[in-house]
Amino acid sequence: MSCYSDQKSGGLEQMQAIMRGDAAEFAHFYDGYAPTVFAFLCKMFRDRTEAEDMLQETFLQAWRQAARYDPDRGSPIAWLIKIARSRGIDRLRQLRLKTLRDGGPIEEWHEQVQTQPSVEAMAMEQNTQGVVYMEIDKLPIEQREAMTMAFFGGLTHHEIAKRLATPLGTIKTRIRLGIKKLQEAIQKRGVCA
Repeated sequence: MSCYSDQKSGGLEQMQAIMRGDAAEFAHFYDGYAPTVFAFLCKMFRDRTEAEDMLQETFLQAWRQAARYDPDRGSPIAWLIKIARSRGIDRLRQLRLKTLRDGGPIEEWHEQVQTQPSVEAMAMEQNTQGVVYMEIDKLPIEQREAMTMAFFGGLTHHEIAKRLATPLGTIKTRIRLGIKKLQEAIQKRGVCA
């Protein structure tokens, strides 16, 4: 299961199973979301060992407090990132106090906490990116090819038309239709783009 499967019904059903104590479903939940949470914690700590410890603590808290999950307040990944950030800040404070007690620079840790993007922004960006990539793969080859060249390759409509030996109007239509299909798919999934 992927962290991008935050579809309202699928994510909610999974969380409901976890709230009932379904350990097997929680294992799938962990497999799907752990890489994203771990990446967040690695950025926060810049120390793999600390990040691994915080990852385990985050999921332990998620398991124990699954009943507190509220789908109206965000997706499962947003909830997990919020838990990870909260636990991470607590841990950074502990490390800061230890550093003060033992002597040494603390500015680096403080700066890391202050410069972290918001939990909601990170989770939404991760979720939206995954949905967009999945939906692009579902587009007809002509639309996918033109959109990929335009948005990921940085080519102009004229350059795409020349490379594909296709009329400029056709390229513009393919891209416009592709964007429209992406917007519809993203809206159906309930993801803000």
